[in-house]
Amino acid sequence: MIEYSLRLKNLPPYLFAEIDRLKQKLKKEKEEFIDLSIGDPDIPAPRVMIDVLYESAKIKENQKYALDKGKLSLRRAIKKWMKLRFGVNLDEEKEILPLIGSKEGLVHFPLAFVNKGDYIIIPSPGYPGYKGAAITCETKIFELPLREENNFLPDLEEIPKSIRNKAKIIYLNYPNNPTTVLASQEFLKKLVKFCSKYRIIIAYDNAYSEIYFEKKPSSLLEIKEAKEITLEFHSFSKTFCMTGFRIGWCCGNKDLVTGLLKIKTNIDSGIFSAIQDAATYALEKGKKYVINLRKIIKKRKEVFCEGLKELGFSKFWAESTFYVWIKLPQKFKSSIDFCKYLLKKRIVATPGIGFGKFGEGFVRFALTVKENILRKAIFILKG
Repeated sequence: MIEYSLRLKNLPPYLFAEIDRLKQKLKKEKEEFIDLSIGDPDIPAPRVMIDVLYESAKIKENQKYALDKGKLSLRRAIKKWMKLRFGVNLDEEKEILPLIGSKEGLVHFPLAFVNKGDYIIIPSPGYPGYKGAAITCETKIFELPLREENNFLPDLEEIPKSIRNKAKIIYLNYPNNPTTVLASQEFLKKLVKFCSKYRIIIAYDNAYSEIYFEKKPSSLLEIKEAKEITLEFHSFSKTFCMTGFRIGWCCGNKDLVTGLLKIKTNIDSGIFSAIQDAATYALEKGKKYVINLRKIIKKRKEVFCEGLKELGFSKFWAESTFYVWIKLPQKFKSSIDFCKYLLKKRIVATPGIGFGKFGEGFVRFALTVKENILRKAIFILKG
């Protein structure tokens, strides 16, 4: 029998892979179900961008290995977009790095800066990839609670002083997945001050920066002195519904960019150049698409949340992203129990415990289906 490594044994089953297996089982049994589990938008990527991808893929030069740093045209487009959107100035040669999706960068990032026995601080509830990154690096993990009473913002004082001095990286993500809440400028300033004091690197996951409804989310790099300790991650998956294309970027401190680049040059051979050209087009010409995307998601949110109110739910959050974070009805003991109840009604949702121990007591729904399907889900739950 082949023996798995200890790090592989310590990795939990990936939450969304488990959910996908469950959905495949239902499909095999020819069972109809409503999938409100994974944040994979049903809305097509921009059509003109697909045309750019098609034409670019024909070019022989684009069929070769891509440069590790990514195409200069893409890095320049990212620089311009960050300036226009956030007022952040970046050096396209030293402070921007395209990624094979933001998840790839987020998970590989600690390999460049963390040693065995160091601490990585991850939010709980939080994106499962952060924990996977820490386990792969064989580091110690401190789960920082995101509590309802604090509007799902972490209380940094909950980090013990003994851990503050040993922590190398903290992962945070606002607009937040799964809770949907935004972080105020006041909190971001406090975060930068705290991490500067203890020399903790901030891996700031800003994948949902463009999926908002009223208040515009911030970049952490807007905060003075943040660039000294921050690498911020962005995603084309959410902003342009390009989940399968696998492209994103990170930006911030040049030494952090250089460290991750060195890891990547030993792991991958870059992003298919035609995809980079399509992404460049999206950044340069995709403003109307993103505005329309927000309108679609906002309408879905209104439909679903109105239905939740009719069902008697009083505590749920839908401030941004395309998720709704719901506190369980009192009669259910756990998020797994509630999701099993939903599954009997052929509705697939994501249990809060899958996002960490402090996610227990909640469930996440994804607004990645059309309004009529959301109405159907509410109708089923009323029955």
